[in-house]
Amino acid sequence: MPINNIKDLLFESIEEIGLLYRKKEVSPVEVTEATLERLHALEPKLNAFITVLADQAMGQAKAAEAVFVNGGEAGRLTGIPVSLKDIFMTKGIRTTVGSRILKDYVPDEDAFVYKALQEAGAVIIGKNNMLEFAYGSVHPDYGQCNNPWDVNRTAGGSSTGSASSVGAGIGFASIGTDTGGSIRVPASFCGIVGLKPTYGTVPSQGLFPLSQSLDHIGPLTRTVRDNAAVLETISSKAFDFNSAFSGGIKGLKVGVIQALMDTVTNPEVLSLIAKAIERLRDLGADIQEADIPGIEKIESAALVIVLAEASAVHKEWYDTREADYNPATYANLKAGFGISAVTYLETLEKQKQFKGMVDEALKEVDILVCPTMAYPATEKDPSFENGDIDVSRRTIPFNFSGHPALSVPAGNTISENLPVGLQIIGRYHNEATVYKVADAFQQATGGYKLPPI
Repeated sequence: MPINNIKDLLFESIEEIGLLYRKKEVSPVEVTEATLERLHALEPKLNAFITVLADQAMGQAKAAEAVFVNGGEAGRLTGIPVSLKDIFMTKGIRTTVGSRILKDYVPDEDAFVYKALQEAGAVIIGKNNMLEFAYGSVHPDYGQCNNPWDVNRTAGGSSTGSASSVGAGIGFASIGTDTGGSIRVPASFCGIVGLKPTYGTVPSQGLFPLSQSLDHIGPLTRTVRDNAAVLETISSKAFDFNSAFSGGIKGLKVGVIQALMDTVTNPEVLSLIAKAIERLRDLGADIQEADIPGIEKIESAALVIVLAEASAVHKEWYDTREADYNPATYANLKAGFGISAVTYLETLEKQKQFKGMVDEALKEVDILVCPTMAYPATEKDPSFENGDIDVSRRTIPFNFSGHPALSVPAGNTISENLPVGLQIIGRYHNEATVYKVADAFQQATGGYKLPPI
């Protein structure tokens, strides 16, 4: 293939790139070179990376190329350029967690997901920008990560660079984390697919924690099938890629969480989500209303756990490093130290009860749906310490419950051409059905849409 057409491949699917590798029509080295060229062309406009691993990536690409040339055993991710949020330990490579405190930290261990990507033959191009300690605010040392649909707007957080880079065609996937919506929110803002799997599906070894009870690890990709290919690689539980995409969704019961629709005030978001639900009906799904009592208020309970557990993680720096934190991050830590043990334990009991309520709702339907966010990408990162901004009301309930939840693009607003996400929630360890519905919807709506950048 002529080198001037290589860039067109950067928005192809993982499956298509793998097929071209096997046919020897393009090589991992060519695709990696093109990916790095695009990275350098768009940085710092996007500001999606903290550390670029160009030399390492080229070495991994050459090793992958040798596999295909010699007829070796290649998996779905062999030779595929990917990135990961700078919250995962990488031996010999700095891991900043988006903070000044760890700006020079070089771990002596590899996170599980980093090792899994390497063992799968993926080409790891860099570590992505993120909100400080994944805690709601960007540190000024690193700066806001911008949106490929409008670089004057945020990519969303806290997996900011993961969503921005994938949306812009800089790599085919990234690994992010999600404690209150940090995969799904930027996926919605950037018009890509983001999955928070069932709690514990992806091992957290080597992850710098925010809130151990609510932290989830998952993939961000442009297509649903790419997402499943990555989950298959990083999951500690058996996941059958092919089973997720066999058959249609005719007869599947879809429960609309009306309480999470009613609080959306943006008319374009409401219209796009309503049209998305009707498209599922057109595909044969049985649409009905789902009731989960009090779900619209669960955000405040979940934040009790986030605040308390995050403060415990940061106790060694809290008294001595205040000046090194973003003031908003430090304010969150201060609030966490103010939560009593009684309040924390009462909230854990509420969590058990809420898990049961979501389970009950999912006995009546196969999946649940609602908007991912109440609005498209904002100019600055929305932050939950500003109580009048609806940040994680629709996402954090499923961190609280641990159920798998995915954001898939539902279309763009007419007024500003900004993406809106539809959130799909499934039963524990049933990512396959979530993927099946999301894929059917994405295929029916024309697949991934390229941003203007």
